[in-house]
Amino acid sequence: MTGITVDDFLLFSDRTIDGFIETIGRLDDETVNQPPFDGASSAAALTTHAMAAATFWCDHVIAGNPTSRDRDSEFVATATVAEVAERCDETKTLLHSLDSAIAAATSLHIEPTVQTALGRPWTVGAALIHAYEELAQHLGHVEMTADILLS
Repeated sequence: MTGITVDDFLLFSDRTIDGFIETIGRLDDETVNQPPFDGASSAAALTTHAMAAATFWCDHVIAGNPTSRDRDSEFVATATVAEVAERCDETKTLLHSLDSAIAAATSLHIEPTVQTALGRPWTVGAALIHAYEELAQHLGHVEMTADILLS
């Protein structure tokens, strides 16, 4: 068996980000910013967070580029449906622009800290899987949020 390639990562990331665009497209500019219940995040905020997380892990942790990420602001972000879709497209473009840097990476530029410890040293592969994990889990959140708001 061969390893997972950067192209594999980009293929599945693209499909998942397209899922965000499709789901957000079911909402209007008001409902995209509406939490489904008190204490929850809106679809716009969840999408903003997911795109920022994938960018952080790939562009900063793996590729070593500087970051000015403000994670807390992601969960209260507001935007129109078009702005959210544009953010998604920009994330896809950025991830593709990093393909050579990711493929060449042999170690991470920072030691990641996450809510749940990995239990072993982080690798480039583990960081890529985590970047995808963030996209996949939050797509599910956005899909459920849209379903609740539209029901």
